[in-house]
Amino acid sequence: MLVHARDEDGPYSESSPGRPDKDTMEVTRILVVGVASPYAWEVVESAWRGGFDVLCVDNFGGADPRLPALVALGDHTSREDAFVIGLSSAGHRAAAAAALHEVGFERPIALVDARSTVASTSEVRHGSYLNAGAVVASNTSVGCHVNINRSASIGHDNRIGFAASIGPGAVLTGGITVEAVASIGAGAVILPGITIGRRAIVGAGAVVTKSVGAYEVVVGNPARVLRTLKPLGGDDTCPHC
Repeated sequence: MLVHARDEDGPYSESSPGRPDKDTMEVTRILVVGVASPYAWEVVESAWRGGFDVLCVDNFGGADPRLPALVALGDHTSREDAFVIGLSSAGHRAAAAAALHEVGFERPIALVDARSTVASTSEVRHGSYLNAGAVVASNTSVGCHVNINRSASIGHDNRIGFAASIGPGAVLTGGITVEAVASIGAGAVILPGITIGRRAIVGAGAVVTKSVGAYEVVVGNPARVLRTLKPLGGDDTCPHC
């Protein structure tokens, strides 16, 4: 599946990261799926700024009834529409991607807010969402179903894995690897060359000066290990690849 996004120049594509691609199938409507969190409104606003029609699909229950064109999953029978996940947390995004794949949703797209910036040498893969003000510098790979929140700064030569979540105002300097389903909190700073392990959590405002192991929770300046989470099963890979 090609990656789609929209700015004034047209859609992005995996085959030509950051640039229009004449072979990319045009998208005019986006499903925002997984909308039980208020964060769904952020995704909706980004889609509207891109000129897309939006339909919200509640696959869990409890969604804000003010969301546009809100329907329950059982009432939306088409599985052909392009979709993006409306959740911010890494674990929930990974679980939602797997659940949607199981029920036949096979067209995830990348939604890049018109007020964000992506270098022409970088790629944003399917299912990912870049919120307003996010910046992705050169030669960086944003993996599948990643969430990059408001005003996050992603430096050069970074690698961000499946379903990772980067909080508002976080700074990833350069040469950083963020592994699958890891979470980086609001305002955290990750110094160059560091690896954030699988399903690790970096607390808000932390300054990370050395690599963080899988499942570790780190906080503070400099960041220290607060605890280690219990490992979960599964391989934490994109179900749509």
